[in-house]
Amino acid sequence: ILQTVFFNVLMKLITALMFVFLLGNNSYAKDYLITDFGAIGDGKVLCTSSIQSAIDNASKEGGGRVIIPKGAFLSGTIFMKSNVEIHFKRGARLLGSINPEDYKKVGKWKALVIAHKVSNISFSGKGTIDGRGDKLALRIDSLFYAGQIDSLDYNFVEKRPKWYLRPVLFQILACRNITVRGITLKNSSCWVQSYELCINLVISNIKVDSDTYWNNDGIDIMDCKNVEISNCDINAADDGICIKSEDWTRKRFCDNILISNCRVRSSASAIKLGTSSVSHMRNITVRDIKVYDTYR
Repeated sequence: ILQTVFFNVLMKLITALMFVFLLGNNSYAKDYLITDFGAIGDGKVLCTSSIQSAIDNASKEGGGRVIIPKGAFLSGTIFMKSNVEIHFKRGARLLGSINPEDYKKVGKWKALVIAHKVSNISFSGKGTIDGRGDKLALRIDSLFYAGQIDSLDYNFVEKRPKWYLRPVLFQILACRNITVRGITLKNSSCWVQSYELCINLVISNIKVDSDTYWNNDGIDIMDCKNVEISNCDINAADDGICIKSEDWTRKRFCDNILISNCRVRSSASAIKLGTSSVSHMRNITVRDIKVYDTYR
């Protein structure tokens, strides 16, 4: 009993310190409005280069806040840089392109937003990231029938392109000090969010609404350390919140994870530890979760 009490107190202390540290590192000095870099919010003009220019300029200046204003901004893959926050104003929508050629890949995933080996990054605000996964997945599917996708990349049993051809919304890989707060993520063509080999991750008060296509996991945590997921509302066409391990060296693993005060609807498992369980998982606390309408 004493060990359990000590562990819970330690978890609260670590979480509090994480919030203080991350808040301190997310107080950026300058705003960079994407429309100042040529982005047009009509949902038709591809704004990838404009958004990337805003991110790059913020990073070159030592950090800043990239502002996505009200409007619908169409984009392919954008790459996050250290000390940058993307802030969504109310009514802002980042729309994923339905052209598969507009997406890049780092690690195992193509993604709309990629962060790789960067630190002190944040996504915040009241806006929406919409991957338009139904249209994107069907476009990728049509490429197989047009002879542009190899048969090895197609799942004939399930009659759909394999998972690695379908972009996720977030691919956050080997990063430190990440916050995701307030935004809505919806309609992915595969997983919604992938966090792998990350340290110090806070996900709070977000909404996930993705029952668009197959494999629509709400949040996937792989071999991450110091993670808090709280006050989130998740509707997923696969696992809601899934903790995995895929490090075959067994040197890195999931450690110190708190999941609390979340509402989860799932077409598979609301909270799941596994599928991929190569290495360790330890110090995981799940509490005050509302699970409803869970298919399996």
